[in-house]
This record gives sequence, structure tokens and C-alpha cells, in this order.
Amino acid sequence: MAQLIVGLDIGTSAVRAAELDTSPSRPVLVTYGQVGLPPGSVADGEVHDAAAVTEAVTRLWHNGQFSSSAVVVGIAGLRAITRELDLPYVPDDEVDSAVRFQSEEVIPFPPEQTILSAQVLTDFTSPEGGKMRRVLVAAAHTELVSGVISVVEGAGLQVRGVDLVSSALVRAVSGTDGTDQPEAIVSIGAGLTVVAIHQRGRPQFVRTIGQGGNAVTAAIAGALDLPMSDAENLKRRLGEATPQVQAAGQSAQATMAELVGEVRNSIQYYASLPGRMPVARVLVTGGGSYLAGLLPLLESQVHLPIVPVSPLSRLDTSKLPLSPEQAAQVSAVLSTPIGLALPETNPSVKKFNLLPPEVAKRARMKELEKRVLVGGAAVVLALVAFGGWKFVQVHNAQNTVTTAQASISSLNAEIPKYDLVVAADDAYSQGKARRATVLNSAVDWPAVLGGLISITPPGAQVQSFSGTSTTATPGSTAATGATSTTTAGTPSASAAIGSVQLAVTGPGPNLAISQAWITKVAQSPLFANPVQGATTATSTGDVAFPFSLSVTPSAGLAKNASVK
Repeated sequence: MAQLIVGLDIGTSAVRAAELDTSPSRPVLVTYGQVGLPPGSVADGEVHDAAAVTEAVTRLWHNGQFSSSAVVVGIAGLRAITRELDLPYVPDDEVDSAVRFQSEEVIPFPPEQTILSAQVLTDFTSPEGGKMRRVLVAAAHTELVSGVISVVEGAGLQVRGVDLVSSALVRAVSGTDGTDQPEAIVSIGAGLTVVAIHQRGRPQFVRTIGQGGNAVTAAIAGALDLPMSDAENLKRRLGEATPQVQAAGQSAQATMAELVGEVRNSIQYYASLPGRMPVARVLVTGGGSYLAGLLPLLESQVHLPIVPVSPLSRLDTSKLPLSPEQAAQVSAVLSTPIGLALPETNPSVKKFNLLPPEVAKRARMKELEKRVLVGGAAVVLALVAFGGWKFVQVHNAQNTVTTAQASISSLNAEIPKYDLVVAADDAYSQGKARRATVLNSAVDWPAVLGGLISITPPGAQVQSFSGTSTTATPGSTAATGATSTTTAGTPSASAAIGSVQLAVTGPGPNLAISQAWITKVAQSPLFANPVQGATTATSTGDVAFPFSLSVTPSAGLAKNASVK
């Protein structure tokens, strides 16, 4: 998800803004713009003509097509300073309170008119053995901050944060060569020159010089008795061989030398502080850095490598149609707004925020109101959508009911036709049930006779045969064809669907023939429960006895195909 942040720089000669998407590892420059200011609208970083600045910011937003109205604005000037302060160790969430308690030692402004913010630089142990914290304190006079916030809010924008221009410069153009040595960043603007010395991206020293490109313009105008606009044009042509331009260059030399001397003194002062490493190089940016002859003069004075830098080198600018020439023209003046939009390179370090508490509270309330309005609108839309959905549902349901009623009427007209079919189907089903009952309970007598013949032992003769079917009712064991068994596995009499009475004769005098019958019956699935009657001897020496058998469901018509 894109994280869009807009940095806004209110400079001496123009207001400039840059919008970045900071969600990728390499931030993306989404858009940028600048609008010039009338002379005197802003001086020494302070707003003197609020109406003119507000109008310029409004035009900037209209022309630049920025997607966000929330901005981080930068401040600079003699009433926006940084100081180092050593404190007894306190937790991170108590640093701001401890700084405010001791700020009068290093901050020249009245406490009640001062806005403070702090960054922890390092933890160390004092010579006495106490645990200490060294912090960098940003301090700004409330009038300076209020003037900037007033014009921004007057243009219809919301101030998300107030940061120092010096810190923004460090984020925008500080070196990425991995060296531990400090490097100086010199941003030469129209009215102010900011010198920020950092080490590994952490500001160590900041000085604001009340001179810039306008001082050179004023020197040319005074020496050649020209209007400021004409002098500005000559300044941009310095280096040409024409007599007028050469005269302008000679008149500008003293002012440029004075500015270079102030930069040199700032770097030398930092080098004189105890425990400081020497500055490795000087990075130069800002619109004033284009002055012909300025960089060679600076290099001759500070005796350090002078490197012009562009904040665009660490951004993805592919979304903008920037030619190399256009990028070179705008890069120097975009350092501050780009740095204001960039996050700190070290996530554990919080950005300075000199936003007054009452403004922050007001911003939170506006954000809350906005969320409430958005939430309310969402609820209304949801209710409208739900109402529309329910209306469609009801309409569809009414159509369904109407269609169903028409179908019911049509079916009611067809009912007499289907009654005949239903009655016939019922009769057929009842006939099938009766047939199944008969088949399950009726004895297949040919199968029974065949079974008797197959089990008649050798020598035995059946003198008479009488068979009887058991009357079955639907749902009984016989009707269903189920066979219950005894513990020995022989079907019980309760499962019988009929019975057979026989008169048998066989060789005597013993009853071996009788036992042979019983054995055969036990092996036949058609019969069960053999019962032998009283045995009598005949005149021929044979034996005669009655014999009864139960007919099992296995001898039913449902099991056999003898009669169907």
C-alpha cells in the first residue's frame, strides 16, 4: 500500500513541495512543484506577508495536483536552532520532559515561547561514572512556527509535522559511502544558507547564515545602480565575457567571499569542538549553488572536496517525464521538500516534530471528524444498498409467488387426470404386496416332494403322504420369508410355512432307518423339526412308524421356481 507524504518548503523566493511514496525500498517521486513569492514575503525564514504566501501555496497545490493535503513543513532561520544537551540517563519516553526541564541552559528563547523536540544521539558514561544521554535538541520560537502553520492552514492544508530544514537536508543528500567521518551539507538559498554537519546521518552541528543568493543580487544592483530584477538576470549570467556581466561579477565577489567565509568559519568551529572527527567533504545544494565561481571559491577556502549533490539520485523518478536537463534544473531546489517527506534512515530515530500541541490536537479532531463523516457516509451508502437489495428481494419474491400461484392453478386443473394414475399405481402396489405375501408363505409342493425323495434313506418306503400349509399373515415370519434358528443351527418350528405327515416302513428290527431319516432331515434346508411316532413291527420283520416334518421358508414359492 502506497505511503504518500508531501514535504513543503516555504523559502525566501518560492514555495516548493514534493510528494513521495515511501513504501518501496527506493522512494518514488510522485510529483513536485514550485511557485515564486513576491520579494519580502518571507525573510530570515519568517512569514511577513501571510496573504501572499497563502495564495502561493494555494496555487502550488492547484498546479501540482498533489494527492494529499497533509504536509510536513520545514522551518529555518535565526529562531530555529539545534543544540546538544547532556542529560542523566532517562528512558526514551521521558527524554522530552527532561529536555524541557533543562532547556533554559542552552536555548535562548523564553520557555513559554519555545517549542522543543529531541533526538537521542548516544549514551555514554560521565567521568564520574554516571550513565548519561547526549541528545540533539531542536528549538523554535512559537511565532516562527505559528506564522508558517497559519499560511499552510489558510491554503486549506493540514500540517502533519514541522521539521527543521537542516534535518531534511541531511536525509535528502547525505552521503551513502559508508564512511564514519562527518560531512558538511551546505544549502545556499535565496535568503538563507544552512550549514548542517552530520555523522552517519545524525546531525551534529547546524548553523543558519542570514545570507544567500539575494545578497549577491543586491550587491550587483547597488554597484551597477540597477533594479533587483535586472540584477537577478545579470547574476544568472555570471561567467559570460560581456563587459556588463564582468562588472556584475566583480561587484559580486566581495559578497560571495563573505558568504564563503561564513561557511568556512562554521566548519572550522565544528572541527574545534572536543571529540569531533574532521569533516571529510562538503556537499553543496540549493539554488544559490549555481552561482558562477562560487564553488571554486568555496573549495579554495575550506580545503576540502566540494561535491554538488542531487536529492533525485536516491529516488525513483520513472513516473515523471524528467529529461536530464530538467532534473539538473530542479534537483538543487528540491532538496528540502524531498528531505521533509523522507523518513529517517534509522527507524529507531524519530523525526523532529515542532508541531504545537494545540495544532496537533486540532489536526486529530479534524481527522476524527473526517473519519466520522466518511464512516457516516459509508453507513448511509450501506443502508441505501441494503434497502435496494431488500427491495429487489421483495420484488423477486412477489414475482416468484405470482409464478407459483399460476403453477398451482395449472396443477389443480390437472389433478383429476393424475388421480386415476395414482389409484392405478396404488392398486398395482397392493397387488405386488399381496403377491409377495403369497409367494413368501405358500409352499412349493413339487419342491417338497422332490426334497422328500432326495432324503429318503435306502430301504425306506413312504406308505402315505399328507402335506399342510401354515396360514400366514402379512408381517409374520412365514410371510416375510424369515427363518429363525435354534442354537444348533436347525430352523425352528416357528419358522415353518407348512408341515408333512408320513407313514414310513423300513427294515427292522432296530430303528437305524429312523435315525437315517433324522440325519437326512437335518442336512436338508427344506425341512426341520423331524418327529418320529410310535414304532410297530410287521409280520415280515420290517418296522413301521409315522413321521412328521416342518416345511421351512426355503421350500416356499418365493425361493423356488417349480410353480410361478
